[in-house]
Parts: sequence; structure tokens; C-alpha cells
Amino acid sequence: PTTRVRRRAAFTTSPQSDLQVLQLVRATQKGLRARMEGDIPSIRALVVLDGDGKRVVSRHYKAAYATTADELAFEKKLFDKTMRTNAKNEAEIIMFDNMVTVFRNSGDIWFYVVGCQSENELVLVNVLTALYDALATSLRSAPDKRNLMDNFDTLLLTIDELIDGGMILETDPSTIVNRVGMKGSDGGVVGGPTETAFTEQSFKSLFASAQEQIARFR
Repeated sequence: PTTRVRRRAAFTTSPQSDLQVLQLVRATQKGLRARMEGDIPSIRALVVLDGDGKRVVSRHYKAAYATTADELAFEKKLFDKTMRTNAKNEAEIIMFDNMVTVFRNSGDIWFYVVGCQSENELVLVNVLTALYDALATSLRSAPDKRNLMDNFDTLLLTIDELIDGGMILETDPSTIVNRVGMKGSDGGVVGGPTETAFTEQSFKSLFASAQEQIARFR
């Protein structure tokens, strides 16, 4: 009788090949993230200044400036550049410091939305309009420094519902106002039912968009 010997191929990997695979995976992930970030609308900063150019609230989402002092210097220069313009009724657009900025004035308050040089100006205008209209609805009057300071929590919640980490989550003023109102009524409890529903609804569309971008590059 003959004996059949089954031979199994042995697959071995060396530390060097493992490292190469890991580097390839990381490079692929980095390239995919860059493509996704480039296609998902985002902003670099959202700034609210008073009539003297002093910060009321400011969110810088991209690490364009190393220190808070650098951010304040940029905001002051931005205010000096725009303070003499007439932007009371609609948004104005300027190119400043190699970035696109849209801004609007309301009483003694100035609103700024800053995007990268290649960002669509209409996207930035939509963000600015959503912020202004949501605040005007929540405050039941045109925003000014006094009512923003008296309702500072409303201002912060409105920004958080609009932008997360620089990515645009919502630009419908009515939706933003409703979410801010619900968070205000339950005390803004982090991780509560309202916030959970918001997170699921907001990021469902974001992930769908990301999946479409991934499919394109397969």
C-alpha cells in the first residue's frame, strides 16, 4: 500500500515584512482620511467678536495657529480688515491670510466663518446664515453683545449643533433651534437621550457620505 503524505505550505513572515504591511495599511488609511476630509464640507474657524474687536467666543478647529495669542492676533487683524464694511443685511466674503472668510455684522457683534482657500464660499455663507438665523430665533431679536452674554449657553449650544470638530453637521436654523431648546429644557445633560438621538441622526448622513467616497476609490 502506498502512503499519501499531505504537505501543507508553511507561511512565515519576517519582522521586516510585518513592518512593511503595517506601513502600507497606515498609508492607505491616511490617504483615505485625506480624501474624505477633502470632500466633506468643513470650516477652519468660527469667531464672534464685539464692536471693539474683542473675542466673545471663538472656535478654531484646524491647527492653523500654534498658540492662543496667535489666534487672538488673527482675530484682531480680521476685525480691523472688516470693521468698516457694510455687512448688516447679508454676508460679505473676503480672502484674508490665505483663507476664505464670510462675515456679518449685527449691532455691536461681528460673526465670522473661516474656511480653507479651496472651500466653496456658498457653504460658508450657509453656515453663517444658519448661525445668525438660529440665534435670532432663539433670542427673539437680532443678536447683540448684551443678549448673547445673557444667553451665553444658547450661543455655545447653537455652535455645537452647527459644527463639530470643524465638520458641518446642520445648516437648517429651525432644526438647530429645536435641538438647542431640547438640550436647554433637560439641562443640557451630556450623554442624555436628546444628545444620543442627535448624534445618531447627524452622523448617519455623514457616514453615508464617507462610504460613497470610499466606494469611489476602490
